Amino acid sequence: MKTKVLSLLVLFMLGVFTVVAADKTEKFEVKGGDCDECKVHVQQAALSVEGVSKADWNKETKQLEVVFDDTVTNLENIEIAVAKAGHDTPNYKTTQEAFDALPECCKYER
Repeated sequence: MKTKVLSLLVLFMLGVFTVVAADKTEKFEVKGGDCDECKVHVQQAALSVEGVSKADWNKETKQLEVVFDDTVTNLENIEIAVAKAGHDTPNYKTTQEAFDALPECCKYER
C-alpha cells in the first residue's frame, strides 16, 4: 500500500514539474532593415541561444516572437544575443562595430 501511495505521489510531482517547465512565448522589437537577409540574421541570432525553439521576426512590424524554455534561458539572454548580432532591442543596444558589420540592406537609423 505504501508503495502505491509513494508511486502516485512521485507521478503527481512529475506532472507538476512538467507543467512548470512549459515553453514561454514573448515578443519584442528588434531594429533592422526590410530585407529577407535581416529576417534570417535576426532569427538565427535568437535561435543561437540555448533553450530557444522558435524565432519569427516580422520585417514590417519589427517584432520578434520567440518561444523558449524558461528553465534554460530568459528574454534578457535572447535580447543580448540579438544585440551582439548587430540589432538594437528595447533593453540592449548593439555596438558600433557589430552594426557596421551588418550588410548595407540591414542597416537602420539608430
